[in-house]
Amino acid sequence: MRSVLIVSSFVLGLAGAAQAQTTAPAAVAASADEPIPRAERAKARQDCVSENIALAGVDLRAAMRICMQGKFPGVQLYAHDGLTRDGKPTAVAARAACKEEADGRKLQGAERIAALTACFNGKRPDLAQRSECRKEARAKGLDGADLRKAVDACAREARG
Repeated sequence: MRSVLIVSSFVLGLAGAAQAQTTAPAAVAASADEPIPRAERAKARQDCVSENIALAGVDLRAAMRICMQGKFPGVQLYAHDGLTRDGKPTAVAARAACKEEADGRKLQGAERIAALTACFNGKRPDLAQRSECRKEARAKGLDGADLRKAVDACAREARG
């Protein structure tokens, strides 16, 4: 009985979010160049969670994406089609493209690993930098919240 209720509320949530996407005016949302203020996005996230309180796991994730996108139509909030919100290839897409290149060149062993690393670092230098920052922070013995803070600070420093 409970699973029927969960599925029913999930389907109703999907239908409502789809209707909200088609009927909400695009002028209400910020333009794609203009980020959504953090407080506004947090409020929308809380509203979406309260609307989908009965869901968990994959169902909740799907419902949250639909609900959030319905609250901000015209703004790309999530990665799709292998691209992040800012147009970079996702890590998964970059790895897959690099793997295809290495397969096409029939590389094996250490040569393949070096080519995959160089390719990925070329496609996503920001993630490569964060990886280096993480290695440095772990070498200092950091973990948990201290590790996250150190990686964020290091990545910010490298960008700026």
